[in-house]
Amino acid sequence: MEEHLNEDTIFTGDDLDQILGDIAAEPETPDEEEQETQEEDVVEEQEDGQSDSPESVGNEEPPAQQPGSPTPQNLFKSIAAALREEGVFPDADDNEINSVQDARTFRDLINRQIQAGLTDQQRRISSALGLGVPPSDIKQYEGALAYLDNINEEMLTARSADGENLRKTIIAQDMINRGYSEDKIRREIKKSLDAGTDIDDAKEAFAANKQYFQSRYKAILDNAQEQRQRAEAAYAERARKFEKSLLEDKTVFGTVEVDDNTRRRVLEVLTKPTKRGDNGRYYTELQYEQSSDPDKFSRNVGLLYVLTNGFKDVDKLIGQEVNRRSAKGLSALERVINDTQRNPDGSLNLLSGVNTDKNSFFDDFDLDV
Repeated sequence: MEEHLNEDTIFTGDDLDQILGDIAAEPETPDEEEQETQEEDVVEEQEDGQSDSPESVGNEEPPAQQPGSPTPQNLFKSIAAALREEGVFPDADDNEINSVQDARTFRDLINRQIQAGLTDQQRRISSALGLGVPPSDIKQYEGALAYLDNINEEMLTARSADGENLRKTIIAQDMINRGYSEDKIRREIKKSLDAGTDIDDAKEAFAANKQYFQSRYKAILDNAQEQRQRAEAAYAERARKFEKSLLEDKTVFGTVEVDDNTRRRVLEVLTKPTKRGDNGRYYTELQYEQSSDPDKFSRNVGLLYVLTNGFKDVDKLIGQEVNRRSAKGLSALERVINDTQRNPDGSLNLLSGVNTDKNSFFDDFDLDV
């Protein structure tokens, strides 16, 4: 039997039903339905909290400072201290309150307080979601671990039909994890029941199941963390190279020279969030322009691409303006020439009193010949 870690094979699947017969796959407890509802609420609450709870506070613009009011740094610190007094930040100590200097550190304090108020399960779910682990995977492993945590020794050793069914379920799941075939699982469970070792076998299988799901879940989280770190490192290196290229390359579009101030302005437009959208998020100027009118943005980028020959040169773009100005200048020159008086020989009479004799430049000199 192949190993499949999904909702169909973790204690509730068809494979177990086929192996064990028509038995209840999970122990019934008075609080089971309530616990499942709470777990689903936790997942939904954490998913919603990823985008709304922490970010909304940090994105709020600080109120305008009035005469005699505290500085923004003292304002955030005062708010944090007041919230602690009101019991909103019960776990914040003096060092944490004093560390609040601006909106960013205030938001960090909020995040720490949120994490401090979570249960271990909620903290795991929050971390997993933050690392990008698919919610379906989180549900699978959290469900398996919650199921195991709900089993106590009394339930596992009960000399009743429910107790026997639970032991068979636990033993079967352990064998599924190990990759045993269906026939092999049936034979081993029957052998355990016939020998009267099913309680001890179930205890060993229970510990093995817990270790299995914990280790597999941890492997998924560790892998997601490693991927996140690699992605962040790659992004940081890309950003460093981009900034270096933008600030150090003296020419763009092939031959156009750009001064330092212009290049710094371009970097700011591309990387500095300064505009707030209707959704509350902050955007760079370029991102805001794109989100405000994506069709216009795409059209302008397409036009620029074509007019600059794929961003390689600006001859076509600049040439149009040069030709326009040249034509305008030639037209003005033609009007001046046509309106200028002419001498009897047809030459332009540009300045009255000017001698038109081609040898007139000798007039002021006495030649010794």
